[in-house]
Amino acid sequence: MSDVKQQQPVTQQPQAIKGMPTMQEARAITGSEEWTSDMFDCFAGEDNLCLKTTFCPCFTYGKTMHRIRDPSMQGYERINNDCLMWYGASCFHLNWLLTFMNRSEIRAANNIRGDHLTDCLFSAFCGCCTLIQQEKEVLAKQRAAGTISQGYQAPAGMTTGH
Repeated sequence: MSDVKQQQPVTQQPQAIKGMPTMQEARAITGSEEWTSDMFDCFAGEDNLCLKTTFCPCFTYGKTMHRIRDPSMQGYERINNDCLMWYGASCFHLNWLLTFMNRSEIRAANNIRGDHLTDCLFSAFCGCCTLIQQEKEVLAKQRAAGTISQGYQAPAGMTTGH
C-alpha cells in the first residue's frame, strides 16, 4: 500500500498579506475631477504626440517625468534617466509598471477620478494611449496654472538699417 496522507479540507480563507491591497481597495474610486483628454484622444493635438509615442514611447515617458519635476523644462534632454529606465523595463516587458505608477501619481496629484485596477489595465494593455493621456494631462494642468509659457515664438525679423 502507499503512504498517501489524507489532507484536511480548507475551511477558511487565507489571511491577506500585510500591505497588499484588497480587491475592494484596488477598485476604490478616488478623486472627483476628470482627465482633460479622453483615453483614446491619441490623435488630437498639434505636435504629433501619437506618432512620437507609437514609435518612441520611452521619449514620451521621459518627457512627462521631467515636466512633472520641472515645468520650465530647463535642462530637458530627450534621452534622460527616466527614458532609459522605461526602455530598460520594456526589454523585460515591465514598462507598464512604470506607466501604471506614474498614472496613479498623476491621478492622485490632480484629484482625478479613477481606481488602481483601471490604471493598471490601461497601462498594461493601452500603453501608448496611457502615456499620451498622461503627457497631455500634465501639460494642461501646467498651462492652466501658468507654470509654462505659450511655447516657441519666432523672433522678429531682422532689419537692414536702411
